[in-house]
Amino acid sequence: MSETLAPTAAGDGATSTFRRAVAVPFEGLYLEDADVLVPRPDEVLVRSSIVGICGSDTHALSGTHPFLTSAYVPGHEAVGLVAGVGAEVEGLTVGQRVILKPNVSCGTCVNCLAGRSNACEKLTWIGCDPSRQWSGAMATEFVAPGRNLFPVPDGVDDHTAVLVECLATPVHAARIAGDLDGAHVVVLGAGTIGVLCVVAALHAGATSVVVTDMDEGKLERARRIGAHGAVLASAPDADAQVIRALGNPTADVVLDCVANERSFAQSVALLRRAGSLVVVGVPARDASLPMPLIQDWEIRVQGCAAYTEADVRTAIDIAAAGGLPADEIISQVFELEKVADAFAAATNDSSGKVLIVP
Repeated sequence: MSETLAPTAAGDGATSTFRRAVAVPFEGLYLEDADVLVPRPDEVLVRSSIVGICGSDTHALSGTHPFLTSAYVPGHEAVGLVAGVGAEVEGLTVGQRVILKPNVSCGTCVNCLAGRSNACEKLTWIGCDPSRQWSGAMATEFVAPGRNLFPVPDGVDDHTAVLVECLATPVHAARIAGDLDGAHVVVLGAGTIGVLCVVAALHAGATSVVVTDMDEGKLERARRIGAHGAVLASAPDADAQVIRALGNPTADVVLDCVANERSFAQSVALLRRAGSLVVVGVPARDASLPMPLIQDWEIRVQGCAAYTEADVRTAIDIAAAGGLPADEIISQVFELEKVADAFAAATNDSSGKVLIVP
């Protein structure tokens, strides 16, 4: 049987609308009132508690994201309270805290059946969907399929829980890179995803993890989080410094969170024969690769897009064990009415995660 919380009061009556942000590439953001959402039998209505701004959102707004090119309702990093449960949903109850897994898979295509739901042939996204099929979580409420919501463990606060989605991508990157037990790993870029790649690689058993970035402050944070070395990317001998810090002649794996032509060339230069380059960042445009060396050295170039249900569960386990350093990552918190200021803060300083509390 479906369950629903009472509508939010507005004066003497109930509201018939909810508030949400809309992002328009090249133009900016605005807030709008939309008709309240009604979950279908397999869906859940969630009242947003806290929502993160992703780098993909700021890139979309500036017009540099390759896929987010028209207006959409943002908010795919989210924690909320279950407010309504469709009749076919099991395992979730009204009032329960949940984490959103925003990539919605069909469950029946060849990739879904192979356990690769992140590569679903019909993949859609909550909070990254210009078609507006899904309204994002940067709103007072949102709707998601029941299978896309994961209970928050009791010992994990909302500020940590909202970072689980961010961590799930590095967890996925570390997993598809291959067996990292005893591996020597380089992470290019020490923004939020980069430092969480450090967390994920260490969790996967890496012996040494070295990070590069153009920002000394980000490098210091990476060291505090556990990186064995942190190298200023602009240094003339950056590659040599990385190798020394690795304690190994070459890297087994490079997790590239920068994803441009220069970083691809650097990745290949740092890798051993038969090493793996995992492209974690979203490239803004096409780029050439040193293909003769990739062919001759049997270097594997692996794309990394989002995560599966298993990756989300691993990220939740890391958070529950105290391994997700929220205090090092979260920089500012804004109310929904200040969404434009929040995006400006996230754009101007990528060293920390900006959150919105609807």
